[in-house]
Amino acid sequence: MIGSGDEKTFKCGACGKSSIIKNNGAVVEEYRRLRRRFRAEPPPPDFCQNEGCDNHQVRLSQSPGLYRKSGRTATGTQRYKCKACLRTFTVGSRIRKQHRSSTNGDVLWMITNGMPISKISDFTGLCPRDVYRKIDFIYDRVLDHTARREGSFASVDWSKVGRRFATDSQTLHLNWPNKKTRAQIAVQHLCTAHANTGYIMAGHLGLDPGVELPDIEAQMSAAGDFDLPRAFRSQARVWSETEFKAHLDKMTNDVEIHPQEAPDVDFGLQLPHRGSLLRQDVSQLAHAFLLRHFLGKGDDRFIFVLDADPGLALSFVSAFAPRIKVGRADVIVVHFNKNKSNDERNMLVGDGKAALELATGITQRAWAALKLEEKLQRTDTAIEGLLHGHLLGEPFAWPFHTKSEPHRRIRILTDRPDMAPDRRARLMRLATLRSVDSYFHKVRSNIRFAARPAHTPSGNGRAWDRHYLYNPETMVKIIEIYRFVHNWIGSSKTKETPAMKLGLARGKMRLTEFFE
Repeated sequence: MIGSGDEKTFKCGACGKSSIIKNNGAVVEEYRRLRRRFRAEPPPPDFCQNEGCDNHQVRLSQSPGLYRKSGRTATGTQRYKCKACLRTFTVGSRIRKQHRSSTNGDVLWMITNGMPISKISDFTGLCPRDVYRKIDFIYDRVLDHTARREGSFASVDWSKVGRRFATDSQTLHLNWPNKKTRAQIAVQHLCTAHANTGYIMAGHLGLDPGVELPDIEAQMSAAGDFDLPRAFRSQARVWSETEFKAHLDKMTNDVEIHPQEAPDVDFGLQLPHRGSLLRQDVSQLAHAFLLRHFLGKGDDRFIFVLDADPGLALSFVSAFAPRIKVGRADVIVVHFNKNKSNDERNMLVGDGKAALELATGITQRAWAALKLEEKLQRTDTAIEGLLHGHLLGEPFAWPFHTKSEPHRRIRILTDRPDMAPDRRARLMRLATLRSVDSYFHKVRSNIRFAARPAHTPSGNGRAWDRHYLYNPETMVKIIEIYRFVHNWIGSSKTKETPAMKLGLARGKMRLTEFFE
């Protein structure tokens, strides 16, 4: 092992390549956390829980005379009391009941169509607290449907619907609840989309709302984690409170607050009561292993197109190494210029059409008259010629520019000398992130807090948005709700949802079915 500080690397004795050491325990812990939502929770037992009672294990449905009703819980679940020992227990679904169920559909539609919480409250007449309760209820329904419908993709015929996937991440922001800093914390939203159908196979935020920073800090201090490199810590999955404070101080180092501007401000950092950011490499590895679990152990040959993040490529190569070794998986990295203006993109499209005409010898007018299959075949033939003499594993500059991905550079990480030239050319053509980037665009457009942060001259170097969220748990819930709506429900204009295209559903899910 070599390296100093938090990151250590090890050198392979066979090939001499160095790799950063990862904490396997942290990856497994995060992988199991992600899988929990695909496991249906069993209903609560309908008998007395007191093991010393004569009615223990005697079910309510078999002997109703042994129990009597004893009110309801705060979430509306029926409570029963044992007549023998007077111990109470609840019976029913874990999903809370809604007293004003007529607004459920309205709240679902508004949170997935760009309405902030305050506007939802104004429109429905619900107080903000009740709006958040509705979000909790909808999220519980999403988890329930997810566990029943997305737990396994064994029924999907991948050879029919396509075996290509696209993975990328976008940055979302949380308002940090401190008047001194007015900082926005970046949270990574990592998604994998099925390229042909647009079905979002997995979508995760880089935070865990179920932990508390003070608890993590205490556990790390007790275990001596702060004296160890990150890969050898007992808590290597999440950020500590000390590390997060240092990160926030660095972000807001140049922000100055006049004493009269905020006289009552608490100059101590006000961290959220719950939630901690995840280590990005751990999150990426867990995401890749979850996708491997979804795809099963069949003989299908899959193609994974990834954003040019070195950690993301490493994660997929690690997770799918057994498939890669036998030639049943290809991993492709794509990089393109995201900072081009609309006019520059249109100009590049014109250059790409001219390059296509030069490479194929077909005029643009004649090209427009061709059928799609012939266009693809001619494009592959042209690319195959351009790849002649191209070094294996080196980036290839795609010459036929598109508006969505200008100056695209493609690198096939799993390229092999024995790969057929026509297949290599086809992989270059298929290397696009359009399916997942299209979903990210919908998230930005349809979820109010997902819009990009704005900087104003009067902001004193601070980015702030009154419609952004303060609670990490709410962000996790709304993002998961939107993913489910995209996959299964769609909008009024949606004729065929991604779930229908993938063969998981026969029709669009109706709201009555969702809320039943």
